[in-house]
Amino acid sequence: MFEALKKIYKKIKELNHSVDKYNKDTVIQSLPSVAYVNRAKKLIGEKKFNEAQEVLKSALDLSSQDSLVYKYLGKIREHYADFENAVLFYRTSAKLNPNDKEIWLRLGMSLMYSEHLNEALIAFENANKRVPFNTDIYTGWGMTYMKQKKYALAKDKFNTAARISKYNFSAILLSAVMEKRLNEFKSAEEKLRFLVKVAPNEGSLYEYAHLKLLQNNYDEAEIYSYKTLEYNKQMLPVYFLLSEIYSIKRDFAKTETIYKTALENGLDCSSLHFEQGKSYVRLLELQKAKEQFNFALEQEKDFVEAKIGLALINAYEGNFEPAEEFLQKYADNVYIMEVVGLKYLFEENYKQAIEIFKKALQKDCNQTYLYYNLACAYKGLNIQDKVREYFDKFIEKNPKYVKGLFDYANWLIEISDFEDARRKLEKALKTEPDNVDILKKLFFVQYTLVRKNVSEYNVKEAISVSNKVKELGKFDYYPELQELESILKDLQGR
Repeated sequence: MFEALKKIYKKIKELNHSVDKYNKDTVIQSLPSVAYVNRAKKLIGEKKFNEAQEVLKSALDLSSQDSLVYKYLGKIREHYADFENAVLFYRTSAKLNPNDKEIWLRLGMSLMYSEHLNEALIAFENANKRVPFNTDIYTGWGMTYMKQKKYALAKDKFNTAARISKYNFSAILLSAVMEKRLNEFKSAEEKLRFLVKVAPNEGSLYEYAHLKLLQNNYDEAEIYSYKTLEYNKQMLPVYFLLSEIYSIKRDFAKTETIYKTALENGLDCSSLHFEQGKSYVRLLELQKAKEQFNFALEQEKDFVEAKIGLALINAYEGNFEPAEEFLQKYADNVYIMEVVGLKYLFEENYKQAIEIFKKALQKDCNQTYLYYNLACAYKGLNIQDKVREYFDKFIEKNPKYVKGLFDYANWLIEISDFEDARRKLEKALKTEPDNVDILKKLFFVQYTLVRKNVSEYNVKEAISVSNKVKELGKFDYYPELQELESILKDLQGR
């Protein structure tokens, strides 16, 4: 009996304490839970979320039918990015008070972030019925469509949100992002140009830089990338952007520098290594690319894109097996398309190789090895004007790629275009002046041209090349050299 009285006394004491707090926190003398809610709101405002949560749990002991208790419990879970539990609280709150003007918006956002996208759309529709033409509701609505990759629908919602409030810069930015995805570059540029002038931040500057990259305006893309880094040096996608810009420009040194800068800023991750690998592929540095793709897989063993990158390098090494598992599911991936084309080329199925290489180029014109591969495929078909066309395109994109120039020169020699072969070899020597193989080939070409058009100057030029070869390595054309020396004596004797 004594213990029972003691428990009753304790309950009365706790109730008195609660009433005292209630009288302090509110003048509304209706439900005691209101006081708890007001106390919790104050604590949330002070960012004391754990204390606020405990207060709200106490409120549930008094009443399990107060929608506001569940609403603010949802807000706390939302703050901690615990969206699944936020959804549970918001749903309960919405059932208890379906006319709450805010609850459907919060429920929609939490459903979206927890990937319940169809339910999120319903929540935003309910929110719009209760609060028509609210800019935040339309923004969340658009974000849900964006997650579903329904970019046109998302754009419409963002545009509506921006019309409702011209200061909703987030909606304007997201609308521009959708327009980029839809290749509506002109409209996207208008919005982004406005934002970088009126409300510049890391988001708008980055998206503007990315748009400039898509428009092949690499200089402006570089400028706005560095402006983005002024706002946030830790923004990893900007380093990806700069790496892509420099690799497209064939600036090996700057591509390496931006990668090292990202590492120095503590941004080492699998994605950084993967993107650097892609840059090395553009620069035709396939072994360096292979190394980076392997680094990416060391940090994230199931990184599919890095595995596909390695499959491409393996294909160039003649090993097509690693690509087998990706051929169907990732058939639209430009690397996989390139692998398929290489396999056709290896099998001497030149027509199908050409078809797939051209499709890959439509997806990514900066994958310039495709031009080289097309030249090889047309060479197999002996369509000389096409071989020349694609070798020229490849060399235009990669003017210092010695192997490309050397292979082009060899083909020109095969078709007896020795004059053009000489030009290609001389261009290659500007990059590698001591390359013995190029010098030997140049001697042979010059010897051939001298026999067609004898002149003292041409003979001396050929002999000087032979002398340099002998200084650097083994010389293979002694009979031809003796013939030239004999011709020179005759010319000088006259």
